[in-house]
Amino acid sequence: MRTLALLVAIAFGSSCAAGAAELRLAHFAPDGHPCDIAAKQFKDNVERRTNGAVKITLFGNNALGSPPEVLEQVLLGAVDMSLSGQDQIAKHLPFYDVISTPFAFKDYATADKIIDGDFKTWAEPELAKKNLVHLADWEWGFRQLTNSKQPVNTPADMKGMKIRTPPAFAYQAFVEAAGGNAVTIAFSELVMAMKQGVVDGQENPIGTIYALKLYETQKYMTIVNYTYSSMVHLVNKRSWDKLDAAQQKILGEESRNSALLARKLLRDSEAEQLKDLQAKGMVVATPDLKPWKAAMGPAWDKVKARVGADNFIRFMAMVEKAN
Repeated sequence: MRTLALLVAIAFGSSCAAGAAELRLAHFAPDGHPCDIAAKQFKDNVERRTNGAVKITLFGNNALGSPPEVLEQVLLGAVDMSLSGQDQIAKHLPFYDVISTPFAFKDYATADKIIDGDFKTWAEPELAKKNLVHLADWEWGFRQLTNSKQPVNTPADMKGMKIRTPPAFAYQAFVEAAGGNAVTIAFSELVMAMKQGVVDGQENPIGTIYALKLYETQKYMTIVNYTYSSMVHLVNKRSWDKLDAAQQKILGEESRNSALLARKLLRDSEAEQLKDLQAKGMVVATPDLKPWKAAMGPAWDKVKARVGADNFIRFMAMVEKAN
């Protein structure tokens, strides 16, 4: 089905009206998620500001495949643009895993300062080597734990639990350092895995937990804010080069505007979503994070080994500067 959808997308793109550039943007945000709303704003504003000379076709909610598959298609040029997780980019540029170092970011302001500043300066030339143009970092959010078994206030409470993670190195390192067993399950299969009890729990931002209605199967949530995730707006270089300079400028500006919208929507809604999740029966814990941070030595060692000591030191210097 994914292959068929991709072929349809390619055929649709190739049949656009003469003189109009047709760009396909694929992402994994569920319908109604802030990034889905931001993607629609991006489409509308680009088409309006270019007077229809650039058309954006959206494929949300994993319509063209799993997040890693979509990024592969952007690298190949079969899909023009994606909103890709940092962990997916790390499969092709391992240094990207530094972003997911557990507890590196203390709050949203710190994340914004690093990702929009020094890390962007570092990442953009490396992405260019992969023929990817970086437009902006949208929002996914700080990641929390949920489970169906018991309240989790310390790493000891999580010992032996099977916790779903995406195929993301640093997320798995966090789960294992905290005493859990990391189980890789694709994002598109997450809800069903929870319903079937394949695993005990998972980790995702509040907005994702809410959008996917994970309260139906996950009774307990632990607010740990253990790492921050963004959706990186990437464009295939060949697709980018089909646009003139004015059109490129518009895409860049509208991606940044949509990034700000996604951030605002996600952050403004978290408190209300937490209240609603509790009203729906979820038990939410906000534990002391010192024991969690103290347990992260093995995770930090794994990240450092994965990305290289120099890259790890460079990133941690950014964190120190931002704080």
